[in-house]
Parts: sequence; C-alpha cells; structure tokens
Amino acid sequence: MAERVKAPPNKHATAPPGAPATDGRSRSLWFDAPMNDQDRRPQLTRQRVVAEALAVIAQDGAQALTMRSLATRLGVVPGALYHHVGNKQQLQDLVLDGVLAEIDFDLDSSMPWAEQLKILAHRLRQVLEAHPGVAGILKTRDPLGPHSLALAEAFLSPLQAAGFGDREAGLAFFLLVDYTIGFAVSSPRTSVNEQRVRDPAIRAQLHEFFRSLPPERFPALVALGEHVWVDNRDQRFTAGLQVLVDGLEHPRRSPHRPALGPRPTTTTTTSRGREQDSRQPMGTRKGG
Repeated sequence: MAERVKAPPNKHATAPPGAPATDGRSRSLWFDAPMNDQDRRPQLTRQRVVAEALAVIAQDGAQALTMRSLATRLGVVPGALYHHVGNKQQLQDLVLDGVLAEIDFDLDSSMPWAEQLKILAHRLRQVLEAHPGVAGILKTRDPLGPHSLALAEAFLSPLQAAGFGDREAGLAFFLLVDYTIGFAVSSPRTSVNEQRVRDPAIRAQLHEFFRSLPPERFPALVALGEHVWVDNRDQRFTAGLQVLVDGLEHPRRSPHRPALGPRPTTTTTTSRGREQDSRQPMGTRKGG
C-alpha cells in the first residue's frame, strides 16, 4: 500500500466523507462530549427581557431597573436589549402590561354594579401585590397596552351600565383605580409596619407599649392603640373600598347631577381636552 501523503503544515487535514476530523483543531461531533445545556446561552427574546426585568423589580425594587443592569443579568451587552425594547420606559410598559394580563376581567354582568367593581378592585390588588414594586411603576406610568385597556374597559362597563354620566363614570374610574394602586404602594406586605403587626409576639409588645403610655397625654392611644395596630390589612382594603363605592352610589341616585364636581362652563379646546383626559383608560396622573 502506498504511503499517505502528509498534508502541508499550513492546511487542515481532510477526512473521508462521514469520518471524524482528527487534526486536533476541528471538534469531533462523534468523539467529543456533548455540550452541556448550561453552557448554551438561552436565546434573547422580548419575553425573556420582560421576565428578567420583572425579577429585578421584585428583588431590588423599581429603581434598580436600568438597561445596563438588566443586560448584565442577561449576560449580554446593553445594545442587545434595544433590538427588543426601545428604551427603559417602553420596557416598563411591557412589564406592566404583562402583569395586568394576570387579572381575570370576566365579571357577571347580572351582578350589581358595585359588586362587580369591588371584585375587580380586589383582583387588581391581588395581582399587584403578587409582584412587589410594580404598583409603584403603575402609579407613575401611563400604559396603553392591550391588558391596560382591558382593565379600563372592565371598570368602566359597570359604571356605564349603572347609569353614571360620562364625566361621573370617568371620575369614579380613577377613584377606584387610584385607591387600589395607592393601597398597594403605601402599605406593601413587605413593609416593616406590616411585618410587625403580623408577628404575634411583636404585636403583643407593641400593644403593651401603647397601654404603658401616659394616659393624661395620650388617652386615645392608650385606649385604641391595640385596635389600630393589628393584622387587618385585608379588612382595611375592603372597608375603604366599601366607603368609596357607597360614596359613588349617592351622586348616582341624586336628581341634582353632577354631585362629583361642576361641569366645565366653557367649550374651549383646553376644557374639552381636560374632560377627555378624565375619560382616558389609564390617563397620566399628574402630581399624583
């Protein structure tokens, strides 16, 4: 048999079709160990970017979410994120809409309007509190994504069907939504105060402290402190929501509308714009 001719040192050795490469430079598909799945970087998608952003908010708060920090967590350069989201604000809106998608908007239209609204408010609060930090973003952002619009439609439909005037329905919508979002923002389950009243031992110490105060200076705290600092978060939300709905019922029945505020007396573009803003699904909350 004739001797094989050695390949020149600058060229790769070739192997017959179907045979493994053995020149030490090409990895062999057949004899090398398969690549570990952990070594494979998952494909970067918009869904993955949004999911990781939500994780950042839950873990470190909304203020910790930046495009640079998110890129680091995903193991990519910041520029790679902009193939999927335009900027941080768009990312926040995508996060919000993804969270709002978890709300069950299905309501029994045969139920009284007030019951429908209370059920929806409880569902909104439940979803927001399942994602710490998101309520704070919703308070400042103005998302108009499909699920944000679905939320607004779900709140407005019972108000419209109940006979609220256009402007009254718009005001009632914002009162309900702002109350629910504000409750989630101002009294999160992870706050020090909430954790303190949920711990029976710490709560007992707190009540003892109130009872030990000088009664001549703090008579109300001595008598009522133990009834204020209690683990009643759900009851507080329900009670506040009931008061709000009861307040909406009065002007709806009143023959002297509007009771929720005077109507604009001019028909200028500015006044019409303000009236239109009050009916936007999730209008900008200036100063709030």
